Amino acid sequence: MTDIETRDRFAGELARPPARRVLWLAAGGTAALLFADLATRAYNHYDPIPAVRRLVNVDVEANLATWWNSTLLLAVAGVALTAALLSGRDARPGRLSWLGLFGATALLSIDETVSLHERLGEVGRSWKEWAGGSLPTHAWVLPGAVLAAGGTAIAVLWARKLPRDLRRGLLAALGVYLGGALLTEAFNGWAHAHGHSTVLMLGTIVEEGLEMGGCLVALAVLGRYVVLEADPESGRAAVRLRDG
Repeated sequence: MTDIETRDRFAGELARPPARRVLWLAAGGTAALLFADLATRAYNHYDPIPAVRRLVNVDVEANLATWWNSTLLLAVAGVALTAALLSGRDARPGRLSWLGLFGATALLSIDETVSLHERLGEVGRSWKEWAGGSLPTHAWVLPGAVLAAGGTAIAVLWARKLPRDLRRGLLAALGVYLGGALLTEAFNGWAHAHGHSTVLMLGTIVEEGLEMGGCLVALAVLGRYVVLEADPESGRAAVRLRDG
């Protein structure tokens, strides 16, 4: 194979969205992690393996599952930051909009690591005492729902400036993520309070799967907007924003 043919082949490979290959690897890693949780959970009933079980248990903090979820969120933040850096002065959406997405997803990534949302439990308990009632789920869910509603409203207003496919894709990613992080989590809190251990187990896997799935959808959508391609003259890789 000649140097020209090699360069053309390399350029052709870069012309295909490399994000697609990375996305398939990320999806495979997510599926493998969820399967590992199920497999070690089943095996643990016959032969206790607490150290291995904790490593991949999606229902605990500070382990491989938490790191992976945080990494996916950080990847979304990284692509958003790249879009901000590539956006020109008159670009729509503008640089500040992309920086907003970067900040929001980076904060969620931090939350996965240090569990900021669980600090809202104190707020939820104080609201419960003020209302004189009880919450059928985790105490943080109610204030978390208020924050999520506000964040969703801001996201919808922000997304109005996006191209249609990008807008629909990112809002769909947000919906999938909130379906796990809020709705399924609220259901899991109810299952935990009522002692439904099997339902809680399955619900936890669904919750984490939706959160990771929302990140994968966002990466797939953003990967079509932030494009990595080859310069036709030099053959070097270049990153640009999709036109239109």
